[in-house]
Amino acid sequence: MEKEKNKKMTLQKWHIVLLIVGIIFLFIPAFHEDIWFDESYSVAIAKHSFADIWTITGNDVHPALYYWMLHIIYLIFGNSVIAYRLFSVVAIAILGILGYTHIRKDFGDKVGFWFSFFAFFLPVMNTYAAEIRMYSWSCLFVTLVAIYAYRLYKNVEENADKKFKIKNLILFGIFSIACCFIHYYALVTTGVINVMLLIYFILHRKEDKTMLRNFILLAVLQVLLYIPWLMYLIGQIIHVGRGFWITLDLSTLVQVLSFQFVRQLDSQFAFNAPTVIALVASILMYVYIAYRIIKAKKQKIEMKPGILSLGLYLGIIGIMLCISLIRPILFARYLLVLTGLYIFTFAYFIAQEEKKWLKIIIVTLICILAITSNVQNILINYDSSNMKQIEYLEENLQEGDIILYSNIGNGGVIAAFFPEYKQYFYNGAYWDVEEAYKAYGPGMETIYNYEDVLRDYHGRIWLIDSENMGMYNDEFPKKDTRIVEGPIRFDTKYQNYIYNILLLEKE
Repeated sequence: MEKEKNKKMTLQKWHIVLLIVGIIFLFIPAFHEDIWFDESYSVAIAKHSFADIWTITGNDVHPALYYWMLHIIYLIFGNSVIAYRLFSVVAIAILGILGYTHIRKDFGDKVGFWFSFFAFFLPVMNTYAAEIRMYSWSCLFVTLVAIYAYRLYKNVEENADKKFKIKNLILFGIFSIACCFIHYYALVTTGVINVMLLIYFILHRKEDKTMLRNFILLAVLQVLLYIPWLMYLIGQIIHVGRGFWITLDLSTLVQVLSFQFVRQLDSQFAFNAPTVIALVASILMYVYIAYRIIKAKKQKIEMKPGILSLGLYLGIIGIMLCISLIRPILFARYLLVLTGLYIFTFAYFIAQEEKKWLKIIIVTLICILAITSNVQNILINYDSSNMKQIEYLEENLQEGDIILYSNIGNGGVIAAFFPEYKQYFYNGAYWDVEEAYKAYGPGMETIYNYEDVLRDYHGRIWLIDSENMGMYNDEFPKKDTRIVEGPIRFDTKYQNYIYNILLLEKE
């Protein structure tokens, strides 16, 4: 008995060491100001009021909660890219800490330890934890919904005290609402969990009628709170129906399967070494889970929590895949929202493993992938090339200058860094984005005709182009303009963005 107690205390101490090392590991590559287009949208919209954020995001493809949270960071720290980025990392740091504070208490020390390990060291975490997007907080909220759903289930199973049931129900409701307003994958996942709980409470209503009544009241409250967003949701569904950038093909399925073992999803998919390694690692993990389930069934060992978590994770992917057969919405990066479930599944099954050598192999391989991934992040994120274009513009922009671009990718970055200068996004493809891109306003406007801007303008014009200078060579009206400087090309390591900057003057 004393020996088991000492082993338990030792594991808990090592768990605390893991938390410290893991949090430091997450934060190391995050102290940089480089941003790409998706992040530029977050940075730009954070400066708007709560009311404007609600309206603008209603015309985008994501709900408003994350941008509201980011606006609070803006109010506290100002327009700081680093503050926004660290705010994202904090969510994954908390996710890892849940292994000690929640998972350990509910499922034992070993499961909690492995949960924290995967939360910190899965390769995908090192990259996407630090993105100025809603994925890390969505992942945390979905995990908390699942945790408190399980606790509600156990409360009924064990006939727990009323105070525990009420506390867990309130926390479940809070995190459910947060999921509904932060990402649509989180909304669907929370909806499925709510339905599963409702069915369970109905089937066990004789044991606990009060819980069923309270849960129905909570469900009604969630629906009522979501009604104000419903019109925006319908509009976004119609928007996706008219055409969306997500596609469903073989590369999508490969990335969905192996996403957690890659450093970052490549914009141009290829079966390169990282892809193959990630795919093999993922398949081996799923094979191992199948082996553990079969072995547990033969030995009559309880595996319900792990199987439920895996079933929920795969079930949500299945729902998205079915919808994608009509309108593609299955996208690997969005699966970060569900990764808490993925992490728990592997943590739960590996914790049952008795072969020490096998656990050492798993830890070694994950650490090799994680360290390799993080070293790449550090080299890329802190490369001196990343901010050269921003420094150049800071040194040369003058009052009264205007900025034009037709590539919203690098143009959005410029808009986020220089909101005080008047600039225009030339939407030659007539994308339905004008309302959503008000996030970059009031400094940036979406235009469909150069003449509307240039007709009565006299002065300096900055053209921000991409690799081939197609905007200036093929589209831009050159009458009454002369080149003052450039084009000057800047190649950045972060997201491999290319900026060609040309300064013109119009008489």
